[in-house]
Amino acid sequence: MRKLYCELSYVGLCGGVRQFKVAFAGGGAEEQLDQVAVGESLAFVIPNSQLCSNHQSWSLKSSASSDNNPAFEQLSGNRQKAWQHAKKPLLRIGGKGATKTHGNSLRQLLDQHTVVKVKVNPSAFEDNSLLNAFEVLKQLAVDSGANDGMELIHIRTSDKVILFGKEGTLDLIDAGDFPPPPPPPREPKEEEE
Repeated sequence: MRKLYCELSYVGLCGGVRQFKVAFAGGGAEEQLDQVAVGESLAFVIPNSQLCSNHQSWSLKSSASSDNNPAFEQLSGNRQKAWQHAKKPLLRIGGKGATKTHGNSLRQLLDQHTVVKVKVNPSAFEDNSLLNAFEVLKQLAVDSGANDGMELIHIRTSDKVILFGKEGTLDLIDAGDFPPPPPPPREPKEEEE
């Protein structure tokens, strides 16, 4: 079995498809690769004729099913503001997976906050998928008494963070009603003489 060392870098979103650049040890030409996408992981097929070269670089398109989900799209505008409004993850799910306690904590956090970031170790979920993690956590929260309309606002795969929202939060975000505007600056009190 031959080992190849490569560097995969995200180029951007083009026509709803994530574009990646793959550089293998060596140096040279550009070619589109055939690829197979499975869940959030990416596999690609290199034509055998290209394996002989010392150095190649290819452009690679990911067509994973997650790319069709708006929760994976690059954030902008009001959705970016909503992501920044939740400063840090308030709940963490480790390698042992989610429990009823995590579901209850998520329910309580969503009662107190409109949006909640959850840091997840995806290896504890089927297919190492953050979408599966969302579904499991949502079901655990519903089992603990949360509203069934809990929303997936965004998934940031690089940070392994999921942004959950109460029912109707996406509509508020898209309308510009969330996050709320900052309070007006305080005026200094005038000193009485």
